[in-house]
Amino acid sequence: MRILYSWLAEFIEQPPSPEDLAIKLGRIGLKVEELRKTGASFSGVCVGQILKIDKHPNADKLALVDVTDGLATLRVVCGAKNIAVGQKIPFARVGAMLAEGELKRARIRGVDSEGMICSAAELGLEGYDSTGILVLPDAAVAGADAAALFPKAEHVLEVEMLPNQAHCLSHYALAREVCVFYGLTLKEPDVTAAGAQGTVVPVTISVPELCPRYDAIVIRGVKDVATPGWMAERLRAVGCNPKGNLLVDGSNYVMYELGQPTHCFDVSRLSGPAINVRRAMPGETFRTLDNKELKLDPGMMVIADASKPAALAGVMGGLDTAVSETTDELLIESARFNPPTVRLASKITGIKSESSYRFERGTDPELTMKAARRLAGLILAAAPGAVILQVSSACPVKYVPPVVEVLPERINTILGTGIADGEIFACLRAFQPATRDAKPWVFSVPSYRQDIESVWDVAEEVARYIGYNVIPAVSRMPMLPSAVTPNWAVGLEMKNTLAALGFSEVYNYDFICAKELKASALDLAAAVELKNPLSSDFQYLRQTMLPGLLKTLRYNLNRGREAVMVFETGTVYAKKDAAKTEEVYCAGLMFGDFPEGGFWQGGQDTANFYHLKGMMSRLFAGKGGFRFEKPKNLPGYFQPGFCLEMKLGGGSAGYLGRVNPAAAAAFDFKDNNIYYFEIPLASLVAAWKPEFWQRIAKIKPVSAFPQNWRDLSVVLEDKHEWAELERSFSGVQDLASARLIDVFKGKNIPAGFKSLTARFTFSSMTGTLTDAEVGARMTAILDKLSKNFGAKLRS
Repeated sequence: MRILYSWLAEFIEQPPSPEDLAIKLGRIGLKVEELRKTGASFSGVCVGQILKIDKHPNADKLALVDVTDGLATLRVVCGAKNIAVGQKIPFARVGAMLAEGELKRARIRGVDSEGMICSAAELGLEGYDSTGILVLPDAAVAGADAAALFPKAEHVLEVEMLPNQAHCLSHYALAREVCVFYGLTLKEPDVTAAGAQGTVVPVTISVPELCPRYDAIVIRGVKDVATPGWMAERLRAVGCNPKGNLLVDGSNYVMYELGQPTHCFDVSRLSGPAINVRRAMPGETFRTLDNKELKLDPGMMVIADASKPAALAGVMGGLDTAVSETTDELLIESARFNPPTVRLASKITGIKSESSYRFERGTDPELTMKAARRLAGLILAAAPGAVILQVSSACPVKYVPPVVEVLPERINTILGTGIADGEIFACLRAFQPATRDAKPWVFSVPSYRQDIESVWDVAEEVARYIGYNVIPAVSRMPMLPSAVTPNWAVGLEMKNTLAALGFSEVYNYDFICAKELKASALDLAAAVELKNPLSSDFQYLRQTMLPGLLKTLRYNLNRGREAVMVFETGTVYAKKDAAKTEEVYCAGLMFGDFPEGGFWQGGQDTANFYHLKGMMSRLFAGKGGFRFEKPKNLPGYFQPGFCLEMKLGGGSAGYLGRVNPAAAAAFDFKDNNIYYFEIPLASLVAAWKPEFWQRIAKIKPVSAFPQNWRDLSVVLEDKHEWAELERSFSGVQDLASARLIDVFKGKNIPAGFKSLTARFTFSSMTGTLTDAEVGARMTAILDKLSKNFGAKLRS
């Protein structure tokens, strides 16, 4: 939240300096992210005009410039390239105070300079081009004070606001917080005390549980009331664009000043005229101030006139009843709305406003009339002929402040401190001066502190008031022995291995949109949908981690990366029958140059299917029963023919392969050479061994006798995969390994068939195998292939 120091200082009797204020706010839990100075903070600078430009006799890049300040002509040395005769410029005389200090008389390359033509940076001005001098408007008068052409000097604080700090969402509220905690005197804002008899616009509250209070002030004679310059300047400084109409800008001004949103209706455009706070009716529509047609939900609350909705309560006003330059009679609304109802309307409509931001977090129930009167006073000051016709307060539910009984022993028990009773009571009195010193202390919670509900909340405020440093940095909680769970151990091992292989870990949201689900070829009906999503982009829980990783890939490629290898560990969700399932997965992808930096001897490859397959082999190294198989149920986001299922023992250990071109195109990738893997951690957890010795690979004896190998080429039908053949070799005596070395289709091979060449390596622990013994074993292998697959020896 942006806070103007001068605005906040108006509410403190003796305000601290901007720098001290930033420190004080930080000490009480209000983080000041930035403190910067803006506007014209220089002095001794006038409007000058360039009369003549000559070359510097001793420097090619400098010029001698004759400048008039309206009284005399002075010669200065200037190095800017954008100077021109006739320009109006900011001219600093010797002795002027600039952004970096006082300007001294200078002699530059043998020539005296009687001043300086300034750039925006030298004047300390932001938002201007500082590569050259600052050129002023032609209408500027030579000799006039240049500071008058720019906003006044101001300190701006960027304060981080947490969800539980709704009581600090204004300049007045922050000033009040500083005064409470540091014993300063708070100054109240000026509000009009004018009253009126009678009712011009009757107010009815049909839903008191949703709107416990609605204050209204009607004023006549407000046509063409312009926004004062000082107000417009403050609104711009806090990031609000003034519209020039006080009826609009004044409402925003009061919200930033006091924290209470208000709204103005044109009475002539209200049907009745009357106000009715009610729920929206089925099928009812509403046109917002930004000219959007909304279909209202019956759960929403509206401010209606006698015939139609005039505003979506707490969110946005309506176009049909909006004020304009021609408005002569207006109604100021200042109300208290139920936070969940406002939040629901904001979520459903997708409208986020400064008003809804405050109403969703809860506003001060006792502030409504003060805010309405403050706005009325600003309007009356700008329109002397205006008169108040109505001041009314509909309050069907009276506010009763909560009461908390406080004992010093309880506070110290909660905080783990030994704070004296007097210090705790001083804190309570700072918040609520009417608190009586009789134990247990009966603390009546201030109306603006909707977050204080129990003695636990009071204890937190005591710690803030006295200082968190009073809480000893000692834990009395006994240290418990740590325990390693299989899920944690498997996940850590996988992360370490992938990182060693060159992958970087990323984190993505669990939420995705319907478009991303469809792009991943997933069934929308099987996805878990959120009842109250933050937006349509986060409507569903992910069924796969692919969408998030593809967005990560696109993010990196858009920023100049040529190769990306990332992985993520997280939860995926699905609906199964009537139940919802959750399962932890590790997934990753690789794309682009491989390796990223190239080989040191030159050359570079591109990430492909076999690179990823090799990495998965390394990831599962030492896991008994690991193998690759042709998938029977291929996930839709993999490209057919470029995918393998990983098996561990008798169960699936995930998939790897190339991303389906349709999925890649749906995520705006022209190159679909994206290789992806996903592994359910449950498959590894089942095989995890708790003891260290159980996880060590068992040493196998190595034969002392030489190995023998033979190549075998067979022709068989194209439908058979090497993995099927490989499994059939089990049981062949002395077979150490079988490796596919060639696949051929073409000349001399019938259609629908292929030739496979495999290398078989034999090793015996008892002696050197003879040619006859190896030949017998090869015959056994060929018999198996012929019997099981119809294979024939290739001639």
